[in-house]
Amino acid sequence: MRKIFAVISLLIVASMVMSACAPAAQPTPQTVVQTVVVAGTPQVQVVEVTPTAAPAKDFASKDPTTMVVAVFGEPETLDPALAYETAGGEIIQNVYDKLITYDREKPTTFVPELASEMPAISADGKTYTFKIRPGVKFHNGNDLTPSDVAYSFQRGIIQGGSASPQFLMVEPFFGIGLADITDLIDSALMDDQEALKGADAAKVKEACEKVKAAIVADDAAGTVTFTLAQPWGLFIATIANSWGAVMDQQWVAENGGWDGSCDTWQNFYGITSDADPFTDKMNGSGPFKLESWTKGQEIVLARNDNYWRTEPAWNGAPTGPAKLARVVIKKVDEWGTRFAMLQAGDADLATVNRTDIAQIDPLVGELCLYNNDKNDFDACVASGDQPFRLYKGAPPVTRTDAFMTFNIATSPESPNPLLGSGKLDGNGIPADFFTDVHIRRAFNYCFDWDTYINDALAGEAVQSVGILLPGMPGYDPAGPKYNFDAEKCAAEFKLADLDKDGIAAGDDPEGDVWTTGFRMQVAYNIGNTVRQTIAEILAGNVAAVNEKFALEIIGLPWPTFLKQQRASALPMFFSGWVEDVHDPHNWFQPYIIGTYGRRQKLPDDLTSQFTELINAGVAETDPAKRTEIYTKVNQLAFDQSPQIILALATTRSYQQRWVDGYYYNPIQPGFSYYQFSKK
Repeated sequence: MRKIFAVISLLIVASMVMSACAPAAQPTPQTVVQTVVVAGTPQVQVVEVTPTAAPAKDFASKDPTTMVVAVFGEPETLDPALAYETAGGEIIQNVYDKLITYDREKPTTFVPELASEMPAISADGKTYTFKIRPGVKFHNGNDLTPSDVAYSFQRGIIQGGSASPQFLMVEPFFGIGLADITDLIDSALMDDQEALKGADAAKVKEACEKVKAAIVADDAAGTVTFTLAQPWGLFIATIANSWGAVMDQQWVAENGGWDGSCDTWQNFYGITSDADPFTDKMNGSGPFKLESWTKGQEIVLARNDNYWRTEPAWNGAPTGPAKLARVVIKKVDEWGTRFAMLQAGDADLATVNRTDIAQIDPLVGELCLYNNDKNDFDACVASGDQPFRLYKGAPPVTRTDAFMTFNIATSPESPNPLLGSGKLDGNGIPADFFTDVHIRRAFNYCFDWDTYINDALAGEAVQSVGILLPGMPGYDPAGPKYNFDAEKCAAEFKLADLDKDGIAAGDDPEGDVWTTGFRMQVAYNIGNTVRQTIAEILAGNVAAVNEKFALEIIGLPWPTFLKQQRASALPMFFSGWVEDVHDPHNWFQPYIIGTYGRRQKLPDDLTSQFTELINAGVAETDPAKRTEIYTKVNQLAFDQSPQIILALATTRSYQQRWVDGYYYNPIQPGFSYYQFSKK
């Protein structure tokens, strides 16, 4: 009897253990038969037993007051007037405040921040007047005034330069097609501080005075008034990003920056991050302070315990000091190390390249899927005790593409090693290699989108049709695009005439690129394995077309990568664009005549063709006419092929399950840590 009792007892225990192993199941009463002893006599009774449910796993961090983020790369600069990349933008948006900000996840809806309300706009759409919130202080204790607001925008424009985001401000304030304050004097002065210092002094001062006249503070009334050159429907969206951050004029001047005088502004024009005293200094009014930046290691943000916000920016938004006491952003270029930090609970968030998801996906225990109908994530669904949460499927406003430099920087005094020999001799390329349209088309035909999407993006992407995003005026899903075709790739290489003797390479008895071959280096930023994969796909396909063709792939640290881009020293590079405002102008302008167009050194005759169309497109208010104009831009871009336009991938964001407060705004750079908390 005791043996039978023991066996039956084990079965009861086993049933309870099996129920506890299924976290999603509810306890179910079970009827069992067991032998019991009643008054010394063995009897059989039927007993109903309810197993005990296993408690839900408690996901708790080692330190709920500190958030640790592991990323590859680090910012180039923390100066809001100069920073134009997401690594710096993320830090800026957490340390500084702006006049207005995004309405949580909505990239086209805005709420006041340092402004006490949304602006009054004149009937002609040219004048915006903001009331500035009183009582706000900078981290050093100085009062934030309307004069500081006006000065911050003035300073950004006068510092200018093609490395900065200031073209976004110059165009609405001074006219369509203008990109820099030097356009108010002589466009040939752009990026040339020494030449500017030697220019007509009266014109130099007049340009600064025009800037000040367009942005006027009234401290007594508590307002700042912006006067535009023409109605600009994108203006509010433009100033919501990091370059709209407000700085302390007194502090800037005390630390070696512009003092606001039109007699001295030229000394600060076109400043680079190496020379900028505010590359690693910050004094904002935001929810976090910059505690330290150890280059190559980490950035530490400390909570601003005197943060001014008393009312939520939107329903459910936080107020008062941030819940997190510190944020530590660690530079960890190797995925294996970032992954180990996540597994050990030493990182709360980490950059996960699409090439690495197979390793982390089995450890996802909670999934949050994006709902396109409501433009936000549905409620997250738990599926087990795995430690990570995955937010998946949001549409992007960013894309990585391949860019070809038409006239690559080099000189006899300072030869460019990325060009190899610098000649068309099989061991290099000439500096004007990509000026031949057949070379550019050949590289387009030699790229394999299917392999890229499947191998680098886990199949969660679609090939782009032109520069624009789906849904924009001028986007046509049936429009012209390249597809991988090795035969057409070879045919285009054979049509090239790099030695300019009038004979196509495939028919040239004296030899040209097809018979001579070439070697050059192409670049991506270290840690970005997706971009590395793009380079590898292209290099493999080009070599397969002709064994004499060689692309050597190099990885560069992010700041170096940016500087080499701006110097037009990279023959071909793989880089990305995140839109600043959701409009076709913010894709065509930087890709063709602005940021990337300048870095690629597009020739004047080609630039002028694009400029006429792009300027007409942004000036046009009729959507149908805009579509017509942008269709022409699409066709010209396809015909001239200055880039290889790649693919749009839906998003993935991984975090520990003890993190709370995440939302996805596609334009906002990085994370707003003010929203986050930890368990």
